[in-house]
Amino acid sequence: MELTRRALLGTATALGLTGCLGSGDSNVAYPESGTPTRTPTDAALADADPEPSAVDEEETVQQTEPSVPNRRLAAEVGRVYGEIEWFATDYDDAIHAYRRTLGNAMATVERVRDAAEFDANSLGLVRRATDRAVATAEAELGGHFGIPGQMREEIDRHVATIRRFADRGDLDRVDEELERLHDYLGGIRSDLFVRRVLSDRQIDAALYRHLHDETVDDTDDDDDDDEATPGLFEVHHSTGYSGYAYAGPRYVERDPFDDAPGDDDNAGRELLARQRLQFEPPSEATGRTGFAYVVSYAVPDEDEQPSNLAPLDYPYTSLFVQHYDGVAAATDAVETLLETAVSQEGWYSFGRDRWRQVYYRADGDVTYAYLIQAGPFVLVAAPSEVAWEERVDWTAPLDRLWLWRP
Repeated sequence: MELTRRALLGTATALGLTGCLGSGDSNVAYPESGTPTRTPTDAALADADPEPSAVDEEETVQQTEPSVPNRRLAAEVGRVYGEIEWFATDYDDAIHAYRRTLGNAMATVERVRDAAEFDANSLGLVRRATDRAVATAEAELGGHFGIPGQMREEIDRHVATIRRFADRGDLDRVDEELERLHDYLGGIRSDLFVRRVLSDRQIDAALYRHLHDETVDDTDDDDDDDEATPGLFEVHHSTGYSGYAYAGPRYVERDPFDDAPGDDDNAGRELLARQRLQFEPPSEATGRTGFAYVVSYAVPDEDEQPSNLAPLDYPYTSLFVQHYDGVAAATDAVETLLETAVSQEGWYSFGRDRWRQVYYRADGDVTYAYLIQAGPFVLVAAPSEVAWEERVDWTAPLDRLWLWRP
């Protein structure tokens, strides 16, 4: 085959590549999660507390915006709820777009390898295709998973290597590096990678870090161990989505959703059945845009965790989050609940916030819980048939939830 001599990267190097790609898995290291995105609730809270405008010193500024109850808690709940809602409504489309652009990039790399020549234009095709893949990952998954930053580093490394050996005229090494790039793209596009690293069911991503209190166990005598104790959180959204948020040394083997093998439906039937048996929370649908359950488990420390981590083996308690169309609608919902469904008997502070002690009837029995409004959210926590003053060590499942963060 005759090779066409063309300038590559500003040098007079004639390159040609032929060959077929092999298949293989990529050893991918999962990075830390990216910076959380701004949720619609963050925007709503920001709108409720605008920056003061410049006015004449003689003019008196009238405060017309309503105050936001428990503003800091509202921002935290907004991040958590926004992530749960993203998994419930946007995750599938985001993963589809991510995998589609990766497939396009792989096809481009393969065409370049199969071409009769390799020059600056060939490398440009590879760079543009992989840049599109990274940009799509950032747009679709950035802020939820850490994959975009990891992709950028890995792809840049491969492209730099291709450039270096192309400048030297080492065609065999260029071919090898293109194959490695193709395999890497295939690895992060694979079903296994999506299921384990970009999972919507076993989640180790921004949602976990929003839920966890991130504090280190101060009773640990090992000064070198500055990692936060693992947390395990089960989540369910009113759309029907359910999943786990977990980070630790063990993979959660038990299927929490009672689905048939190979069934991709994420109905969360087991979670809802358990919730309705043990926690029928007082709810108010007027003005509500959605709701979510969060179940927090008191899992063992890392060095005490069994090889098969089964969530139902550990104490847990529930948090019910209702999202309303604005602060006023949430305030009205609390007033309605206090007038109709629940009775209040005092206040209780856990974490840094002051919650209402409430009780209500569920399935013929009295249930005791805690209730608070945080901006456009109404939360009900720690329901139990055991009265507040008779509970012993009841906060253990909540200790790793962000509500306990000082």
